[in-house]
Amino acid sequence: MRTPLTLVGLVLAVVLTLSGCGGSDDDKLSSTDRDKAADAALTYVGGGEVTDVERGDGDDRYAYEVEVKLPGGTDVDVELDEEFQVINNPPKAADLESGEAQTTEPTPTPTATADPDDRPLTGSTLKKATAAALKATDPAGKVTETSESDDADHAYEVEVLLPNGQDVTVELDRSFKVTKIDR
Repeated sequence: MRTPLTLVGLVLAVVLTLSGCGGSDDDKLSSTDRDKAADAALTYVGGGEVTDVERGDGDDRYAYEVEVKLPGGTDVDVELDEEFQVINNPPKAADLESGEAQTTEPTPTPTATADPDDRPLTGSTLKKATAAALKATDPAGKVTETSESDDADHAYEVEVLLPNGQDVTVELDRSFKVTKIDR
């Protein structure tokens, strides 16, 4: 009669072992790293509220992803490398505040490796591009990244996360008209 009990014990041991192995990415994130990532993200975007911090896995291009709700209510994702440096171009709080956004475009300082596709949008360009992209896709969407483009058919790219979880890229011309939506 020991066999059934041994089998039950073995199954229970396997279940307990397996339940401890499938932890989430948050399990890999120490409280110190969580605080460093949150501080770096808030410093970069200029304030707001951190709503989530995740550790990237081997398939992600980032080491940490911090979700921030900016003071105006816009949600942004800030991606950080292992040294807690921002590696994407999320909008900043000051750029999205009405009345306080820059009214003239800053001139990027050219460098030998400057790629227009890597330059984030700022000021009124950011505000207009964000508004046009959300209007063309879904006003409830979340802008996750913006950039200039060196392609002939469009001047700006805005990445939008739709409420259904789909990522789309909206391409805009210099007058902020949609030229293409990549779904």
